[in-house]
Amino acid sequence: MDVVSTSTSPFACKVCNQAAHGNHFGVISCRACAAFFRRSASSKWSKMSCRGGSCDQETYSCKPCRLQKCRDAGMDTTKFQYNREIIPQVGQFTLPPPSIESYVGRPEFLLFCDTDAPNAKVLIDVRYLLEEAGRILNYGPESPVFAENQLKKFTQGFKFVRLNVENLQKVEYADQKELMEMWEYYFLLVTKWLMYFDEFQKLNRHLQMTLLQSIWHVFQKLHKYVGTMAYHKMNPYAKKTNVIIKNVFMDMENVTIDTNWMSDYPKEHVMRYLMVQTCHDFDILAALQELDPTEEEYTFLFAHLCFQYAGKRYQGDILRVTDSFIEILSNDLHHYYVEEQNRPRYFLRLAKLMKINNAIQKAIWESRPKMELGRVFNVLKIEFSHPEMFEDSGFY
Repeated sequence: MDVVSTSTSPFACKVCNQAAHGNHFGVISCRACAAFFRRSASSKWSKMSCRGGSCDQETYSCKPCRLQKCRDAGMDTTKFQYNREIIPQVGQFTLPPPSIESYVGRPEFLLFCDTDAPNAKVLIDVRYLLEEAGRILNYGPESPVFAENQLKKFTQGFKFVRLNVENLQKVEYADQKELMEMWEYYFLLVTKWLMYFDEFQKLNRHLQMTLLQSIWHVFQKLHKYVGTMAYHKMNPYAKKTNVIIKNVFMDMENVTIDTNWMSDYPKEHVMRYLMVQTCHDFDILAALQELDPTEEEYTFLFAHLCFQYAGKRYQGDILRVTDSFIEILSNDLHHYYVEEQNRPRYFLRLAKLMKINNAIQKAIWESRPKMELGRVFNVLKIEFSHPEMFEDSGFY
């Protein structure tokens, strides 16, 4: 698919080389870099050196290095222009937006949209999210990990999966902020979870980041089912449409979802498009409720689903790595069933676990033709700085 530019300006940002939108702090630059410099010029980052050690790569830059790039380009807080004008487009002259805050919001990674451009796209910049993941990878697990095998160590990270019923938040209206916070939550959650698996920590940074960018949304799908199942187990009379995502409770019959920012199509059509991967939801929830897995089984299920998906998607080195991960965890699961559970005939139970795994992957594979058709007709007007991170997520 051709990338649709977010600006018709012929100028390039002196900091990041993306399309510029005006003169900010004395430098021709984009709104994203201007907003970053405004927030960071007097922050702690101005006194720090490179944090990640990987800023020579194009995937992301840490905040101290990005701030230095801004200064090297000539940005200076004394050059703030209160009535600056946007770079004029050929044949027209447009007024600037009322404020940068119109284009930059929470969470930390940036969202901005050039509404003056024809067929404007919403660009999601996730470089800061990748930077934060790199920081977690550098520091390792949040707590010491001691266990007899890899599955047991991995299970200690189940605290990131377990539903916290004490802090459920009810959401009746979901907009772009809610969606982006969910993406941020799950990407960082998966990063922390993988830190409890020794074999993942042995990989080089490129393979680690490739795996992270490919599996976080698959993890999210299973996490939604596990959280929803746990909620329905504690509330037997809950409606089938009650869903738990992250730590948020939603009744899908009554929640209002804002789709205007992501699509120009009618809301009902967009929702039908976004729900294409949920066709097996009730079957998966019923299978989980019947099986009621232990924490070790849940850990194996999450790991097997994520690693198998990544291996099928990338093949090659990634497939060899993920196959070795699955083999190690399968051996440990065998030991768990036979030695701890005294269940030598566990094959039927394992088959039921794999049935859940296969149903989730089947929903992903079946949705691909519809997602491709949606891209042809531009159902979603979202673009990503790292589109590979959102493939098969339902938003690409």
